Amino acid sequence: MNPIAQLDYRGEVWRKLLHLFALVMPIGYHFAPRWVAVGAIFAAFCFSFFVDICRMRGWAVQRFWTPITDLIVRPKESGGFTGATHILFSGFICPLLFSLPAATLAMSTIILGDAAAALVGRRWGRHKFNHADRSWEGSLSFLAASLIPAFVIPGLPLWIGIAGAVLATAVEAFSNQIDDNLSVPLIVGLFAHLAIIMTR
Repeated sequence: MNPIAQLDYRGEVWRKLLHLFALVMPIGYHFAPRWVAVGAIFAAFCFSFFVDICRMRGWAVQRFWTPITDLIVRPKESGGFTGATHILFSGFICPLLFSLPAATLAMSTIILGDAAAALVGRRWGRHKFNHADRSWEGSLSFLAASLIPAFVIPGLPLWIGIAGAVLATAVEAFSNQIDDNLSVPLIVGLFAHLAIIMTR
């Protein structure tokens, strides 16, 4: 593992580019049969889970991918599962638990919002909160990016999309013990799912 105390900004950029690639999950919900989308995401989750286990156990097979993982894995993740594994699990479970618009919103907010918050917050975040782990600049960027899905997701009432973006921002800002790639999609997805049911 990279011994530095914090992932450098170049690593953060590569990490978030990979994070943005995860948009294939909520987009895939709409263009692939449900069992195909869920099955493909589950397979990707299993592979990511395996990679994390190999890294944590120090198995020799990890030498095939450590040149990549060392660039993007945060030091605090060295002893546990990465954000990639968490978000793939969320991408797998959300369409099984929630309606299509709710699952799409849940995944889109964390993917877009988290990327914006990390890149802006790391570079321009000056006003810190939550034990200096978050910044107002990062959280406002999260909110701005996570509002985008509210206007484009088919079948999603606009007010639910906007409320979901605000909720996602709040959950992300205060997710300390639980990875936000898990907490944000599950909480936002549940909210949107119930809100859609109540407005019918």
